[in-house]
Amino acid sequence: MSPEAVNYMTIAEAAYERAVRSFDAKIYENAARDSYTAVLNAARAVIFDKTTTAPKTHSGTRSKFFGLVHEGMPFDAELAQFLREGFETKQGIDYGPDVIFVSREQAEEYLNRASAFIRAARAACT
Repeated sequence: MSPEAVNYMTIAEAAYERAVRSFDAKIYENAARDSYTAVLNAARAVIFDKTTTAPKTHSGTRSKFFGLVHEGMPFDAELAQFLREGFETKQGIDYGPDVIFVSREQAEEYLNRASAFIRAARAACT
């Protein structure tokens, strides 16, 4: 894995650890948001590993990541959907217009999916 991809993966793991700490503190919205941030950066690690570039935007990251999957990169499609779902939750939490509450169960699901995504992303990197 290139140094840049390692950096993105390190950021992903740090965001995941923040998500766990937020979950333990019962701050479920932060746990969900940080789970998504972890996945976003793990996706950027994969993209950089495969293309030597990484998009700076959320939408660019999703587009490039799904493009790699479409081109044949082995990655569970359902797991990859967390890039879309997590972004929508993050946007709702951060910007509304409705107030978003995340339950303990939802936050736990986000943590589990983020952990699985990070493991799969690490495996996808050469």
